[in-house]
Amino acid sequence: MTAETITSGIADRFQAEVSAYYRQNFIAGLVHGVFFQASAAFVDTNTVLPAFVAMLTPSKMAVGLIAAITGFVGILPELFTAYLVEDQARKKAYLLGVITVRWISWGVLAWLTYRYALTQPALVLGIFFTMLLLFSFAGGVGSVVYADIFARAIPAERRGRFVGTRNLLGYTLAIAAGMVVRAILQDDIRFPFPTNYAALFGLSSALLAIAFTGFAMIREPVYPVRRRTVSLKGLWHRSVALVRESANLRALLVANALLATGLALAPFFVIYAQQELHVPAGLVGVFLSAQMIGAALSNLFWGWIGDRYGNRLVIVAVNALGGTVPVIALLTPASAAWLYTSVFLLLGVIMSGMRVGYGNIILEMASHEVLPTCVALRDTLLAPVALFPLVAGALIQHRPYVWVFGAGAVLMGISFVAALRLQEPRHTPQSMCR
Repeated sequence: MTAETITSGIADRFQAEVSAYYRQNFIAGLVHGVFFQASAAFVDTNTVLPAFVAMLTPSKMAVGLIAAITGFVGILPELFTAYLVEDQARKKAYLLGVITVRWISWGVLAWLTYRYALTQPALVLGIFFTMLLLFSFAGGVGSVVYADIFARAIPAERRGRFVGTRNLLGYTLAIAAGMVVRAILQDDIRFPFPTNYAALFGLSSALLAIAFTGFAMIREPVYPVRRRTVSLKGLWHRSVALVRESANLRALLVANALLATGLALAPFFVIYAQQELHVPAGLVGVFLSAQMIGAALSNLFWGWIGDRYGNRLVIVAVNALGGTVPVIALLTPASAAWLYTSVFLLLGVIMSGMRVGYGNIILEMASHEVLPTCVALRDTLLAPVALFPLVAGALIQHRPYVWVFGAGAVLMGISFVAALRLQEPRHTPQSMCR
């Protein structure tokens, strides 16, 4: 029996499993994804968490540290995870462990916030960032594993449909979560601080536990792959070679980095609204709902564009929209603060498009053998960008918002130009990473 025959047999069995498990995996994936998104809404890093930290400390650096931790620390374990799971046909157990760590983290934080935030805010601030570190590190492990399982469980031609449906249902729950956030934060009698934020963290923990149940139902199609690297050093050298050999991967990294740098300002939009436009606390929930509405209304459109025309077009459109957000924030007058809701509406549209475009294009750009490495490599090389919120916090502490927001708009404008250099891997197979 020839090597080609063996390889063909493996591929046939794999496709048979994908087809046999598709309906169950579609539904199980929806349960996981929908409740994961709803859970994330109650601890949103652009609205809820910055407002919570602002209650504990006036430091803008502390607000910037939220995005820096969730971005940078989440990236740290990805290359090691890619090396760890590279030759493993089944990876589901890793992600189940990750989800367990994450829902327990928010549950513990909910209790500690309720118990100590009023009397020992510095202690709770330290515990909050410790838990955020643990949560983000676990998420970094999970992102590589999830991308690999998702790529095998959902066929390429149906991923846009799956992501669109998942996001539509998830954002619908997230919009409702925004209304719950508004009701809790504006009701000082029934939910005084810190009971209000403890309740939000507890709700997030409960929804993550439901997401765990959904992922546990997934049947993982098996695609045996051989280990290509014998050490982490070898993995790094191979990763560098992938970047050097693929102009399309380099273009993707540059466009993603520039857009992400500009969007690192997102946690400061709610602080700007509170301090410069003097919006009431309850509007944080309205901003959250607006962000989720923008994501919900746009995600099916982004999924349809990605399926029909390719994810390059999604990326180009998203990068073009990015520069408008800080401009609208600066132009909104305090006398019409309700117009500021459009900032978060657009943020939702952009972040939804990023998930669809950047998330799916890497799945088509990389073969099965190098997919975990490419996902980890993309995030690892973007790690310095994740620290930009700290820089933004330091700048905002000493410079006017208009300077920092203006610089963000310029960066995102440049990201649009960079996105135009991308090639659609669906139409140009030579642009793929192998």
